[in-house]
Amino acid sequence: MFNRTSISGLQRIAVGLVLASGLLVRPASAASSQITTLVIVRHAEKATDDPRDPTLSPAGQERAQDLAQALDGAGISAVYVTEFKRTRLTAEPTAQHFGLTIEARPRGEMQPDAYAADQVPKILKKNAGKVVLIIGHSDTVPAMVKALTGKTVAPIDETEFDRLYIVEVPKSGPARLIAARYGRH
Repeated sequence: MFNRTSISGLQRIAVGLVLASGLLVRPASAASSQITTLVIVRHAEKATDDPRDPTLSPAGQERAQDLAQALDGAGISAVYVTEFKRTRLTAEPTAQHFGLTIEARPRGEMQPDAYAADQVPKILKKNAGKVVLIIGHSDTVPAMVKALTGKTVAPIDETEFDRLYIVEVPKSGPARLIAARYGRH
C-alpha cells in the first residue's frame, strides 16, 4: 500500500503529476514549510506579431491555460516573469487563478547565467517555504535550474515549450529536481 508519509514533498508532486495527468498537488505539512519549491517553465508559444516582443499565439494561449490547470493544487504564492509580453501572458492564467500579482524581474542585457545568479538568491530569500512559479526563456530556464541545483539540463530548442522543472530547495541539504512536460501539444 502507498504510504504518503514515507515520501518527500518532491516525490508527492511527481506522483501527483503522474497519477493526476499533469495536476501538480503540493501537500500541506510542517515539513513542507521548510522547503521552497520553484516551478520553472519557458514561456508558451509566441506569435509573429512583433519580432522583439511578441504576444502568444493561439497555441501559446492554450498552453498558458494548461499551465494554470496543471498547477491548480500547487499553492503557488508568487509568480515571476521577465520584462517580455510572452512571459507575462504565459503567467496570467496562473496568477489570476491564485489571485496573485505578477512580479517582473527584467533581464535586460544580462547573460543567462548572470541573470540566474542574480535572481535565484533574491527569489529564495523572499519566498522561503513557499511555492513559486518562474517563467523564463529557452536560455534562462536551464540557467535557473543549474543555479538552484548545480545540475545541467538539456538545452531547450526554440520550438520546445512544454518543459516544466520542479526544484525543491530544503532549508539545508541539496536541492532536488524533477523534469516533466505539460500541456496538450
